[in-house]
Amino acid sequence: MTMIEVLHCAETIKGGVATYLKELIPLQRFHFGANNIAIIIPDSQRDELTPVEGVIILSYPDRKNRLLNSLAIAKATRAFLLKNPAKIVHIHSTFAGASIRPLLRLSFRDLKVIYCPHGWAWDRPTSIWKRQCTIWVERLLSTCCDRIVCISQHEKNTALRAGIKKSKLVVILNGIRESTENSVVEPPCWPKGNLKLLFVGRFDHQKGVDVFCSALTLLGKNACGILVGDYVLGDTKRLEIPQNVNHVGWLKSNQLQNLYATADILIIPSRWEGFGLVATEAMRAGLPVIASKVGGLPEIVEHLNTGLLVSPCHTKELVEAINSLDAETLISMGKSGRERFEQMFTIVRVHEELLNTYKALNASH
Repeated sequence: MTMIEVLHCAETIKGGVATYLKELIPLQRFHFGANNIAIIIPDSQRDELTPVEGVIILSYPDRKNRLLNSLAIAKATRAFLLKNPAKIVHIHSTFAGASIRPLLRLSFRDLKVIYCPHGWAWDRPTSIWKRQCTIWVERLLSTCCDRIVCISQHEKNTALRAGIKKSKLVVILNGIRESTENSVVEPPCWPKGNLKLLFVGRFDHQKGVDVFCSALTLLGKNACGILVGDYVLGDTKRLEIPQNVNHVGWLKSNQLQNLYATADILIIPSRWEGFGLVATEAMRAGLPVIASKVGGLPEIVEHLNTGLLVSPCHTKELVEAINSLDAETLISMGKSGRERFEQMFTIVRVHEELLNTYKALNASH
């Protein structure tokens, strides 16, 4: 039997979780050595991760139903651990956390379990009874893990208000690499327009892509936009994409970096957000950010310094914010964003803080 140092489990990774893992895994592979890091993800999302030599990637047959997928990943995790004992199981997001945590506490009681919600399921618009039910479930499940990694101070604060014990919680702000790929790609196909506005993310209700499109409609010839991403959760109707906006789907990393380099502003009109990793990607590229004043975004975007913060779902306020920025201000905000990124949001810092968390848990064996 092979002893795995860290097993990562995720029921879905499209978007921020995929970026988080792609940035973190190579550092963990280098630190722990070959074949000491493993990942379990759905079959349909294997292409979201770049293969790393010496990292075990196991996938399971997935379906469109997330409840069935959560049961499938629990089954796959149990089967893997019976053959390959692990020191740490690091679980990502709500559905995987709901199915795997109780399984591990029942079947592998000596295993150290870390859970990262990547944004609490209750921290979004929903009915009161559903919110209270979700809080109750998460509070109960918190007893089935050793640590909960909060990706923002906002996430920790909401957990404390929900009644989750402070001793379970550790804040490790998200981060990404300091540099990007330099491979040459074709210039991005921006539509005609003055300001170049960029949206990156899932076309789900949470991300507010409809607000972005509405703003571009109002801006008309004064701006143009590119949408990077697509529908994932299927919880929103099909978009009416304005004529001054191009939809380019999901892009490879070097293609996305080219867009960050040629855009004027990244727009993040989220309705709720645990962190907002794309904001750090933009700041790394020296790109100003206009973001909703929700969740962890105000911890990333410094209002009037690295960008602007606006009310969620307020298209008119977003348009006014866009129109308020001149070329000189955009350049200044971009420089300040890069400095803030270097100080606070590198993946090396995330890796080191996670290592300390792992070591503390293993030392308590």
